[in-house]
Amino acid sequence: MKGDFSNFRYKLKANYISVLRQQGRVELDSDWNEQIEIWDERLRRIIRDILGEMAVPLASNEIAGDNSGALRIDNFSSGPGGVIDFSIGRGIVYLGGYPFIMENDVTFRTQPDYPEPEIHGQGDDILVYIELWTKTVNYIDDETIREPALGGPDTCLRKKVVGQVKASFVSAISTPEKACEYVRQIYARDPILFTLKIEQSAHQIPIGFGEVDMGGGLIPGNLHFRMELHRGPAFDGGFNEGFKWSDDNAATVIRILKMPSENSVLIEETEVVTGEFLKEGDWVEISNEITELHRQGGQMARVESLAQEDNGAIVTLNTVIHPLLRRFKAGEKSGQKLELSPRLRRWSGYISPMAMKTVFDLGRGIKTTFQAGKDFLFRPGDFWTFAIRDRDYNKKYAPNKATPDGVKTYSHPLAIICRGAKKPAQIIDCRKFFGPLAGFPS
Repeated sequence: MKGDFSNFRYKLKANYISVLRQQGRVELDSDWNEQIEIWDERLRRIIRDILGEMAVPLASNEIAGDNSGALRIDNFSSGPGGVIDFSIGRGIVYLGGYPFIMENDVTFRTQPDYPEPEIHGQGDDILVYIELWTKTVNYIDDETIREPALGGPDTCLRKKVVGQVKASFVSAISTPEKACEYVRQIYARDPILFTLKIEQSAHQIPIGFGEVDMGGGLIPGNLHFRMELHRGPAFDGGFNEGFKWSDDNAATVIRILKMPSENSVLIEETEVVTGEFLKEGDWVEISNEITELHRQGGQMARVESLAQEDNGAIVTLNTVIHPLLRRFKAGEKSGQKLELSPRLRRWSGYISPMAMKTVFDLGRGIKTTFQAGKDFLFRPGDFWTFAIRDRDYNKKYAPNKATPDGVKTYSHPLAIICRGAKKPAQIIDCRKFFGPLAGFPS
């Protein structure tokens, strides 16, 4: 979760069941958020243990009435140029213990949380599956989060369940059991491990929030670092891979109002929203709704200059912005009329390319390395978060061969579309169902 948080303290293995507030004590955002995580994870695990990884409730509900058609795959079509599409039924399903609602009947290419979907793999048939993950929602995603009566400052964020119906070309998968095994194999890869080292000094004297004097320079202190794997578009039409980091959990994100040229953007006045501002030389990421929902990352660039305007600030970048990121509405590929909400997010740094077992010096006494087994998967969007505090805290709690904190995904097959050369496509349903436990008519 990107946002202005002091720390993430929740640990499943600690077996904490609640946070207890004491009178006269300091309240921390991390205490509140830890309690939310305890509730959320306990409920999710209970539901998953009872219903399994995926289940469609057969009880009628206010969304779909008869819920048996929830996420049902039907009406397969292959149009000009081999463009694949099919319908997805509205309703409620449980996946990984989370409830997910598809409010309306949609198609593969018009689903709300997966604009401009892609199909990968090789084969004659198509495996359709759902992938679920959680996403932080800010005021750019949902304007109603801000309170106009207070002048529109940034306030609390929201955490949203994102459900995406995906598809892959496959062969020799003809049963729901084989489909489940295939989906498990998609994610059954070794994770990348992360190690952080912070230079220590016997004479570290705090001189202000965020910095510690170590005699020969400044090292970070009292910060919330975020390290994130990145794959995003480059100005030349290709993609760059690497990693980016932030000493404030990538909390500074600003709405892009306009793109006056191919290498500049007009952003809203940041002090009104966050109390923060940019400066020359800052690393920034230009992204929009499509890159956010595809978890592929935006385009990394550096700020060359800033110029104040009546309604914001012109930010000139050191590179041409990719044409796909200069759009403000979804293109013809998706069939959706979707506002893409372009945005600019500040980062402390970015390195590309990225290599395993290489020591990367991030400056200010911070060094990091990544390592992984032979069968690892580079997953853009995976991240690590960690607090940097005083000398003793850093020595004890700095990440050492740590697995990613996220992104955590939950998935299950929905259908196998068997395409015959001369016969209509046959659809094998892979969903699982459950009825009301009491057994009374609803």
